[in-house]
Amino acid sequence: MNTHLKKYIDNGFAKVNGFCPIETLSILDYLDNFTTKSAGALEIGIHHGQFFIALNQLVSESYTSYAVDVFGRQDLNIDASGEGNYQQFINNLKLYDKYQGSNVRVIQGDSTDRNVFSNMSQCHYISVDGGHTPEHVVNDLTVAADLITNNGVVIVDDYFNHWWPSVTEGIVKYLMTTPRLVPFATSKNKMWMCKLSYKKQYYNYIRDIPEFRKTETKFFDKEIIDLW
Repeated sequence: MNTHLKKYIDNGFAKVNGFCPIETLSILDYLDNFTTKSAGALEIGIHHGQFFIALNQLVSESYTSYAVDVFGRQDLNIDASGEGNYQQFINNLKLYDKYQGSNVRVIQGDSTDRNVFSNMSQCHYISVDGGHTPEHVVNDLTVAADLITNNGVVIVDDYFNHWWPSVTEGIVKYLMTTPRLVPFATSKNKMWMCKLSYKKQYYNYIRDIPEFRKTETKFFDKEIIDLW
């Protein structure tokens, strides 16, 4: 396992308030060994940074990572999906991030405002965990498709969470367009997506992940691996 990610798992992950299944980090580490990275990470919807910090442990110091959340503008959090706390996030970066946040650009704003993403470089990892309305999900996946590198991975939270059926609705609506992102795997509370040209490579690679049992299934007529 990546040494920085393991250190975070051992010494920080459980101390940061959040909802990320620990199994997600094992999958993330496995995928991180598959392709060359030439970009940072982005998360839309930070809360206190539990998953964002994990992503940033896999980023080289020469690349910028981006943290987007409404934070103090909770009037923009129209569906009350999480409650980002700017100061707690900064404190957690200083305590548990390998760069103490020095490579992180923090942006307060609603992801439906495209100005939020202006002057942003492409990213190898993008976590979509912002507003949970169908409209936010479609918007955020569209943004992710614009910003992800050709071989990058997009991770969508709450894809089949019974508390948030609106996320599933948003994913379905996105996939009913002409999507530039397609799913290749699902795991506990996460859907893993990539660009179509890399779908088969990621699918075949994830099928051999040793730590999990797997089911080969389909979603919107797309073959996916369910890890459990």
